[in-house]
Parts: sequence; C-alpha cells; structure tokens
Amino acid sequence: MDTINKKIDELLNIRQNAMVNYARSTNDLIDLGVKIKDKKTDSVTLPSSFAKYLDKYNISNLEFEWEVKYKDGSILKQFEGEEQRNFSHIDQERIESISFISNFDWPSEADKDPRIIARLNWNTGLFEFQNGFISQDVKTIACMNPIPGNKKLILFARKRFSASNGEINEQYKEFFPFEDEVFYYNRFILGYETENGMKAIIIGPNGNINIFKNK
Repeated sequence: MDTINKKIDELLNIRQNAMVNYARSTNDLIDLGVKIKDKKTDSVTLPSSFAKYLDKYNISNLEFEWEVKYKDGSILKQFEGEEQRNFSHIDQERIESISFISNFDWPSEADKDPRIIARLNWNTGLFEFQNGFISQDVKTIACMNPIPGNKKLILFARKRFSASNGEINEQYKEFFPFEDEVFYYNRFILGYETENGMKAIIIGPNGNINIFKNK
C-alpha cells in the first residue's frame, strides 16, 4: 500500500509541476509580447499591457507601424486605407523625421501622443521617445552623440512565427486538453548608418526599447 501511495504522490507531483510550468511559460511568453493564437477557435491571448487596442487592430497587423514626415509637412504612412507602403517608397532626401506608432493607446502624459513610441529626427540624427519602456542608459545612447556622415535609413521588422501541435500518442489523447497553437513575435528596428557607424533602436512588441546591434 505504501508503494502505491508513493507512486500516486509522484504522479500527482509530476502533473502539478507540468501545469505550473505550462501556466508560467505562457505568462512569460505573453509578457515578452508573444501573441498566442488557438488555431481551432482563432482566439488570441494578448499581453495585459495591450488591453486598449485600437478597433482596427487584428492578428494580421503589426503592433507598430512607421510614419515618415517630409520637410514639406506631408506624411507617408506604412498603412493607409487598403494601401501598404514599403521601404522603397520612402524618399530619403526629403525626410524630416521617422516615427514608429503603436496600434494601441499608451497611458501617456497629457501632452504626448498616445500612439507615438519613438521618433528619429533625421536632421539631428537623434531619437525622441514618447512612450514605451526604455532605460536611462538606452535613452542616453539614443538621444546623444549623433553619428556624423551621410545617413542611410535603417527601417525594418523582424518577424518570428512558430507553431505547436496539440498532438500526443493516441493512448493519452483523451487526457490531453491542448489544441494546436500559433505564436507570433515581432520586433521593429529604426535608425541609420553612415561611413562612421550606426545608431539604431529595436522595439519589442511589448514596447521595450533597446539599442540595436546588427549581429
């Protein structure tokens, strides 16, 4: 009897640890900004910080989009209506500034645009930050000491897509509650390079901002 009780305790402990690890890993993924989509229901688990998504946001869109302001005051948007622009549409000779804006409202200060995360002033070569999460060290590097020389724009997104299959040996299938899932993780890079070096930032989907190093 003691042997059976010991075995039951071991199995219950394994089951409990598995559930805790599943919940913890799901929470950590979401905190990183990973979006988890259930392929059966199409429901998406989003970070709690994304609670105020704009109505137009959906899984096919990006968390952040770029906008280019030209010297004449006109603005070129990455997405406008049904039209989508890409890097080749940007006239770098006319740039005044480039911004990454979010598809959700940040809890901003009264005098700040709740959608602007970061703006690169093309004339000064320095960044300005409206929202997002950024350390003082990163802000100091990004907002001071521009790189001299003729600037070439750096603007792109790194997209990661992966999936997990809710499959298991037929013997255990009736006890396995999980369905197929899809994971989306995007990062957004903005900056410039010259013959003397590079200055660029990388924005995570949860708004964390760091210095981008092209390695």
